Amino acid sequence: MKRSPSAVRPHRSAEQADAFRTLFRQQGDRLWNADRDVDWAAGSEIPDARRAAWLRMMNVFLGLEVMGLDTIQVMMSQATHQVRDPALNLYLAAQCQDEARHVYVLDRYLTEVDGHGYISKPEEFLIERFGGMASWGLYRVENWLTSTLFSENFAALFLQQALELDDVDPLAKQIFRLILRDEVRHVNFLHTILPLLIDRLPAAGRLYVWQSQLLLAGAVALGLRRIKADVAALGIDVDVYKATLIENLGAQFEDAGLDSFLKIDTYARVINAAT
Repeated sequence: MKRSPSAVRPHRSAEQADAFRTLFRQQGDRLWNADRDVDWAAGSEIPDARRAAWLRMMNVFLGLEVMGLDTIQVMMSQATHQVRDPALNLYLAAQCQDEARHVYVLDRYLTEVDGHGYISKPEEFLIERFGGMASWGLYRVENWLTSTLFSENFAALFLQQALELDDVDPLAKQIFRLILRDEVRHVNFLHTILPLLIDRLPAAGRLYVWQSQLLLAGAVALGLRRIKADVAALGIDVDVYKATLIENLGAQFEDAGLDSFLKIDTYARVINAAT
């Protein structure tokens, strides 16, 4: 059993603690309200020809957010104790609130448009496996946070490309802009913490996390293959999406100082082979 957060020893690094507190304050400064900051009265406009594909995508997106909320609740205490910084608990609590707000607003959206249930059992299974693979086994904290860097980029790219489409539901676009506000901060957090954790990993730990990441990338790519037709029906070019995702991940790995450990060329081969 994990100790209570109050048992965490004082932070190892004042600079690191300040970075976590800054991110915590940023969340409070940019906090949005799902009921007040979305114009629900404006109603929804989903073209009939794309309704089924759109709602399947939104159900998958909600499923990923539910998985993210569940996983961060499982991992918060483990991460705080491993890093030995009470300030990390402050930030992770704020990010947990973000994930809860994303789940709430997407659930309300699907309720408003009568869109729940447009997801298959295999897609639900892949989402559940992704969450499990990201938080089980050895080196759980490092594996979870590295997986989160992948999933945050995957989600942010979908939101960005959906916002560029002309006939996407304007109600959904309001929601996407708000969620993206949070995703940027989540990626900044990962750039703060991941280099510190990876530097402490032994060679065996790096190999374990690297192999786990390839399995996760393969699982995500299989999921993308299942919704490939729906993505294309919405007007998103799947090949362009994959190429942009790989390019973005490569830049993220380099910016976070992880490019010698996370090989983007191998990611690309796994993603392209599975889709």
